Amino acid sequence: MNIAVILAGGKGLRLGGTKPKQMLILGNKPVISWSVDTFHKIDMIDKIIIVSEKSLIDEIKNLFPASDYPKIQSFIEGGEERSDSSYNALISSVFNEDDIFLFHDAARPFVTGKIIIEIINNVKISGACGTYIPSADTVALIQNSIVERIPERKTVYSAQTPQGFRYKLIRQAHDLQRQNRSRAVTDDISLVFNMGHAINAIDGSIKNIKITTELDFRFAEFLIKDGTEC
Repeated sequence: MNIAVILAGGKGLRLGGTKPKQMLILGNKPVISWSVDTFHKIDMIDKIIIVSEKSLIDEIKNLFPASDYPKIQSFIEGGEERSDSSYNALISSVFNEDDIFLFHDAARPFVTGKIIIEIINNVKISGACGTYIPSADTVALIQNSIVERIPERKTVYSAQTPQGFRYKLIRQAHDLQRQNRSRAVTDDISLVFNMGHAINAIDGSIKNIKITTELDFRFAEFLIKDGTEC
C-alpha cells in the first residue's frame, strides 16, 4: 500500500498575516488543496493522511469531503516539531512493514504526478528516496561568521518533498530519534541518513517551490497565471 502524508502543521509566520500559509487562497483554492488534489488523482496512491494543527482540523476536513476524497484515511493532529508530526502519522493506524510512505509539505503546491510515481518506484527498490534539485548558488559552510568550507557546487543540491520510505525503515528511524533527541533534524530523510541507510535521489522541479515568504507566494501566483498545473 502506498500512503501519502501531507504535513500541514506550519503556522506560516514568516509569510505575515494571521492565516496559516497552507490555507491561503492560491488561484481558485487553498494552498493545501493543490498537493492533496495531485496525490489523490494518482492511481498508485492508496491512502492519504493529512496532519495539521488541532485548531485547523475541522476547517481542513471541510475542504475534503469523503464523497469527493475517498482516499483520505484520516485527519490527525501534528506535533511540536516536524518529526513529531511525521511520527504521529506513522502511529495513526496499523501498517504493514512493506507499505510505502510519502511525506510531503502542504506548502509545496506544485508537486507533479511524475515525481510522485518516480519516488514510489524508487522506494520499491531502495527503501528510501528523496527529491532534489541542483543548487543554483555557490554554498558556503560558515561557523561564527567565518567561512570554513565552500563545497563544489556541482555536488550541492537542495532538498524538496515528497520523501519516500518503506514503513519499517522510517518507523525504525523515528523510534531511534525519539530515544535520542540530542540531534536536531529538519526532515525525514535526515533521520534515515543518520541511521546509516543509503538514500537514493530523484530529480525534483524548480517549480516545486515551498511557500515560506510573501515573495514565494507571489511567485506561486505567477506560476499559476503562467499555466503551471498540479
